[in-house]
Amino acid sequence: MHSVFISTQAVEDLKDIFTALISWSKGSLELDHALEYINDIENQCYSLAYKTYHFRTRYSAHKLYGEKVLTYRRKSKTIWYIIYNIDLNQDIYIAKIISNYLTEK
Repeated sequence: MHSVFISTQAVEDLKDIFTALISWSKGSLELDHALEYINDIENQCYSLAYKTYHFRTRYSAHKLYGEKVLTYRRKSKTIWYIIYNIDLNQDIYIAKIISNYLTEK
């Protein structure tokens, strides 16, 4: 199994997502539910160590952060893009986590 590392930027992204979830004006989430949501995204990040195929980034905004992307659909309208790189040892470095709402196509 290869190692998965989460960058400082991606950790900040998770914190920002958590803050948005608990303070969203259209209906904030309870703390427990927001923590579960963040844990689910983190689990997706760590699942990359077990993937045999890695998709290349398509959007120019994503290419600024990495060459590979994992797409995680949390809800019908919300897609999370986990953008990362793989080094020569096949270790994975997650650089950015961004939603479809912030992705320019």
